[in-house]
Amino acid sequence: MNTKSIFIGATTIAALATAASADFLSFDGTVAEVGDYTVIKMYAVYDRADIALNVFNAQIVTKDNGGFNQSDVQIGAGGTWAPNASLDIPGFADSSIDSFATIGYGVGNAAPINGTALGLGWGTGAFVPSGSGWSNINPNIDQVAGAVEGIGEYAVWVGQFAFATSRVEAAGSQRFFIFDCEMGSKNAAGEVFFGGSEFAWRFTPTPGALALLGLGGLSPRRRKH
Repeated sequence: MNTKSIFIGATTIAALATAASADFLSFDGTVAEVGDYTVIKMYAVYDRADIALNVFNAQIVTKDNGGFNQSDVQIGAGGTWAPNASLDIPGFADSSIDSFATIGYGVGNAAPINGTALGLGWGTGAFVPSGSGWSNINPNIDQVAGAVEGIGEYAVWVGQFAFATSRVEAAGSQRFFIFDCEMGSKNAAGEVFFGGSEFAWRFTPTPGALALLGLGGLSPRRRKH
């Protein structure tokens, strides 16, 4: 399936950390149109090559409360947010328009070795449970922040969220997708630290055409613990 990138690097506003200290900066996202779907990939952004551990206290919603698209091998049961089910099987499952949680790793051919585990309270279906979380459960495979095009030099993939573009157009110009979470991480010395931020994205019609613009930081909020 052809993927047309329509916005790369939606940004949240965050205070920059000093170069001498490891720090979580913000959540950031890329937005693309994949067939009939809008797909947002979310990343945890750092100031150096820190290690992502877990996402928690998740509040992830759409303005119309319509949930997210599922296209994995458990679609018969409503779909799952576990990334190890996000395989590519023609006519059945398509990871490019699937919604899932992850801590780094990959999906598609890499899905069977994805070491991400969902926390308590998850079920099947289109919605992210309020206050939920997910983590890397393989202590031998650190998910180290690295360069991501359109995001920055140090980032770790933490999830993908897909929804029908027709829903976005019907909702009009407003904050359609909100990702508000906390992040657990550690530095190369093994010191654990926490932070959080909100990423918001809106659909904006442009004169003579409809364009999808990613606007992070419409209500910017960064939390450090």
